[in-house]
Amino acid sequence: MSRRRAGWSAAAGAAGGLLSGLLGGGGGAVMVPLMTGPLGMRQHVAHGTSLVVITATAAVAAVLYGAAGHFDAVLFAGLAAGALSGAYAGAKAAMKVPALRLRQLFGLFLLAVSLRLLVFEPGAGMVHPGEALEAGIALVIGLAGGLASGALGVGGGAIFVPAMVVVLGIGQHEAQGISLVVIVLASAMGALTHYRQGTVDAQAARWLAPAAVPGAIAGAGLATILSGRELQVVFAVVLSAIGVQMLVTATRRLRAAAAASPAAGAVRP
Repeated sequence: MSRRRAGWSAAAGAAGGLLSGLLGGGGGAVMVPLMTGPLGMRQHVAHGTSLVVITATAAVAAVLYGAAGHFDAVLFAGLAAGALSGAYAGAKAAMKVPALRLRQLFGLFLLAVSLRLLVFEPGAGMVHPGEALEAGIALVIGLAGGLASGALGVGGGAIFVPAMVVVLGIGQHEAQGISLVVIVLASAMGALTHYRQGTVDAQAARWLAPAAVPGAIAGAGLATILSGRELQVVFAVVLSAIGVQMLVTATRRLRAAAAASPAAGAVRP
């Protein structure tokens, strides 16, 4: 691997790790664009490689959040059950979607999540279920996040965290702590599936992961300083900026491809 590529890999890992620890996600929202951009990875490979790194960063950040007491066993059980199934199905489904279409979906997904975070403040919750119903709702949230994780190369925290905050009224810090533990399981499942499909760049992952771990530690430390609402706003701003960039670039490339070969009528993955 060239020095330039190794440097970009380390930078992508550090940025993803920081975002993971700070916001309770996997960091894929930062790593995937950097891998498809400066590193020149194919979209599907970037998603698979991202999940390998996320498994490590989420594990480190989860330990730090757990040590601070930000965890709920009931919610974790429901989320994990749904997330594992969703991650496997999402990783399989991703191979059937053309890369640029997948990039568009990724951008739209990030914009939708950021909008929800800005509109709803933490603390209220849309429902107030008992323990059994809460676990059922967590199962549905976990399934949605797992699907996003496997298909889009993210940890799923962009769905887990706002859903727990907005729907169930869980505190931002606790939601992030629970999310990180679930992400470890979902990302490992998605990464394994991608690896078996040949959509993991192991060489790049060897540079990404070591840089991501200290980033995750720094992010988790910073998260303890910020309030729940401050974390939510930071989360929303970062996701919206990345979402716009990915949506615009994918749309431009699709239009250029259509103009270059109008008879084809489709863009190959």
